[in-house]
Amino acid sequence: MKNIGTQDIYTARLILRRFSMDDAQKMFDNWASDEEVTTYLTWPTHRTVEDTKDILKLWTDSYEKDNFYLWAICFVETPEEPIGSISVVAMNEDISEIEIGYCIQKDYWHQGVTSEAFMGLIEYFFNETDVNRIIARYDVRNINSGYVMKKCGLMYEGTLRSGGRNNQGICDCDVYSILRKDYFHS
Repeated sequence: MKNIGTQDIYTARLILRRFSMDDAQKMFDNWASDEEVTTYLTWPTHRTVEDTKDILKLWTDSYEKDNFYLWAICFVETPEEPIGSISVVAMNEDISEIEIGYCIQKDYWHQGVTSEAFMGLIEYFFNETDVNRIIARYDVRNINSGYVMKKCGLMYEGTLRSGGRNNQGICDCDVYSILRKDYFHS
């Protein structure tokens, strides 16, 4: 699989950019410490800004790798203010597949921001790399995450019964995907 790493992506309203250590307080305040935002995530709610700094250190060190993909979601007008994150959470290079995960500050829920960011990634991976398959999954109780996937053109593949674990425990997950051929023939 051709990997090119995390590069800036621009959409109509957003810039998706690399995180920096300077983002720690804003990430903590805007979403990482919010139990409502982290309800269905696979990482725990941050209790202190030190928790956020620890994960940011891991992420910023990982940007050296060309197979590491993780972006801060920011509005173009305020690139210094991250409001969420979107990333490749799993990769299967044998079949050129990536799995996308995302979270966003609740002030921006239901405003199309996450969908816009996800569509930016779909365009990036299909136009700049040889990724063939993009998937995403969500806890079936988190239906709004499913709406994001549908809005971005992903198709329902099935439900994995007791197929995931998040902050709620073991859960059923709906899986959605889009293939390169779907993207270029739509």
